[in-house]
Amino acid sequence: MKKALVIVFAAIAAVAVLIVSFRNAPSGAAPVPEKKAQYPFQITFNPDVPKNLAEDADSVALVSFAWNEFFALNWKSTYNTVTKERGYPDKKWSLSENVPYPQEPVVWETYAHRVELRPSNDTMLAFDKIPKYVYLTPPVVGAGVDVTLFNNLDENNEIGSCNLYAKITQYGKQLQVLYQAKVNRDEYMYLYNHYPDSNKLKKAVGITAANINQFSAYYSPVLYPSYNGTTCNCPPQANVVCLPCGGAKIPGTMRATYVGALEVKTAWREIFPEEAARYFVRKVITYEKSGNNAVARNKYYGLIGIHIIRKMLHFPSFVFATFEHVDVEKSNMGFVRLDTLPTPDQLPQRYKRAHPITAVADSSTAYVHRELKKINPNSIWKYYRLVGVQGNPTNDTKSFNYYLANYVIESDPPLANFRGSSINNPYDSGVNSLYKGKFYTMGGCQGCHGVTQLRGSDCSFVMGLVDEPHTTPDISRTTDKLELYKQAFLSISGMGNRK
Repeated sequence: MKKALVIVFAAIAAVAVLIVSFRNAPSGAAPVPEKKAQYPFQITFNPDVPKNLAEDADSVALVSFAWNEFFALNWKSTYNTVTKERGYPDKKWSLSENVPYPQEPVVWETYAHRVELRPSNDTMLAFDKIPKYVYLTPPVVGAGVDVTLFNNLDENNEIGSCNLYAKITQYGKQLQVLYQAKVNRDEYMYLYNHYPDSNKLKKAVGITAANINQFSAYYSPVLYPSYNGTTCNCPPQANVVCLPCGGAKIPGTMRATYVGALEVKTAWREIFPEEAARYFVRKVITYEKSGNNAVARNKYYGLIGIHIIRKMLHFPSFVFATFEHVDVEKSNMGFVRLDTLPTPDQLPQRYKRAHPITAVADSSTAYVHRELKKINPNSIWKYYRLVGVQGNPTNDTKSFNYYLANYVIESDPPLANFRGSSINNPYDSGVNSLYKGKFYTMGGCQGCHGVTQLRGSDCSFVMGLVDEPHTTPDISRTTDKLELYKQAFLSISGMGNRK
């Protein structure tokens, strides 16, 4: 089996040959059918991350915004090993270039990994640098292994909820899905400039959570009346966690605005040579367990899922957009839940998508695929689709994408059907989100991240979990990860009783 996997590519040229030969096969057609329904999508296919989204944006505007983020973040970046500039698109590059995707890093790949944001030595480095991943227990690095790659797949489960595997009928647990989380320059520099060590951040998280509990706001409206309760550009002297909002004015400038705090979570798996032409493939860092140690390896993995979440001026609880490879439901996926004390020999369980992709999201994918055929028929993105988008929180369980979940990032029932006050209580209908001074019971991705908002870390898991700064890759974690997440939510367990 190992010989059949994409373990080592001799060179980039070998990948190119494989891709070209596979695309000449009859199976190269885009698998998402064209939809008869027509929507007025405003999808631009350019490198500019959109900064404006109206508060009353409808589903068409939301999915257009999501795709515009997607293409901007998957644009070729300006990064090189001389300037080491990260997070910017190369505007000399064009999507129309007749290649599946850039061999150079795309924009989101150059964002800071969660371990760069919260290194175990508690010393943040400059954003523009070659990646450096600092764990309390350093992994063993063999000869020839590159541990400075941008894709560091150090998460091997869905936030402690389940392990996920592909092609389980043929290969059981051999093709495990791995994950990583990254943040953009605005989010990284916010932490760097305000709370660069864990003690300062922990204090700010605690203050923010206490304020939310007391005032239903990030800070006292009595002490700071001129700020009108905004969670964009909070009063600096309040010492709260208040990530920058896209489209909001940068203090001290005339007209400059933030891109906004932006996080990207990606899911990957090893793929077979005959599949490579349909995937965004990268050389990555993975980890294997040897005794009590994590051993770093380099392998070639394919991207199968991507979350883009971003704090915006009119969407301070973040806009959640999620994409996945079109083949995931045909890939014999199965999970092993970690909240039920699995046995070592427990087999993965097949599952169905918990909630259907909406017609407007499906139509947007068909529209994008049609346009890509005109712009660049070789584009790899014709094999990826939009799952959905969430805007501002709501209590309406029948609202657009209320239960938003990616098939390979929130696979099991607690995550796919989340509408609760914590990971401990995923279905209790307790409040989990704050928007304009009111509490909501939101579902799906936003509801789960909203729990972190109420505990003080502004809808961000990477800004304040109890196991951070990161001590080790998941593979060698000695403490159960799900238990760590449960502990992280205990401080706000009483919030679920709010009405």
